[in-house]
Amino acid sequence: MSGQVHYEPMGAAVRLRIDNPPVNALSPEMVEQLDHGLSRAEADPAVAAVVIASTGAKAFMAGLDIKAVGDYSVEAMAAFGQMSARVLSHVETSPKPVICAVQGIAYGAGFELALACDFRLATPQAVFALPELTLGLIPGGGGTQRLTRLVGASRAKQVILLGESIAAAEAAAMGLLVAVVEPDALDAKVAELVARLSERPPVALAEAKRAIHRGQDLPLELGLEWERQAFLNAFRSEDAQEGLRAFREKRPPVFRGR
Repeated sequence: MSGQVHYEPMGAAVRLRIDNPPVNALSPEMVEQLDHGLSRAEADPAVAAVVIASTGAKAFMAGLDIKAVGDYSVEAMAAFGQMSARVLSHVETSPKPVICAVQGIAYGAGFELALACDFRLATPQAVFALPELTLGLIPGGGGTQRLTRLVGASRAKQVILLGESIAAAEAAAMGLLVAVVEPDALDAKVAELVARLSERPPVALAEAKRAIHRGQDLPLELGLEWERQAFLNAFRSEDAQEGLRAFREKRPPVFRGR
């Protein structure tokens, strides 16, 4: 098997750590492990957030493992592409918030994985790129779609068609990153974000994520209808009643995820 994704509980979060030295290339087995790890975290009510990180500071992920998929037939590549698309969609639509902590290069599939996450943090040395055209390919894991939605078509074309990379400072200025922090402060910044998310009521958090995700691809009128339904779903929850009751009683709410 090529590489691993380790499941590591860390307080209120679970870290899914990519481990495939030397550059943490993504293999088909690792895609499946990422999917299973995320499902396991979603099933645990004690988990407030999921963190996707990597082993070492050289690379978050330098794309696909070419040794693993380089000899695929068109049919095999199509099947792998469908599996990868399903898993990245799982990351994007998970009811749990997903945080990506990037050190080093995030190329190809690594950048696409980061784009599917809710929050992205990076060290100053991080670099993002979609270099697939240099191999006679194009991004196939959502890069042409998610990057365009986040930064616009013009900038996405510079990255994809011209092969321009994005340094961490520029990625932050473009709104791709929550923060840029030094390597020795990255874990603390992740823990701070997890702590803030763990204070949020899980039902409302999941409904807000769903409304944002679905609404961005809908006309405004339909997006607003999605939002109204999500609001009612949250309002029906025990957490919402607790939150309203705590406000009236002037005390901190105690959310239980129900």
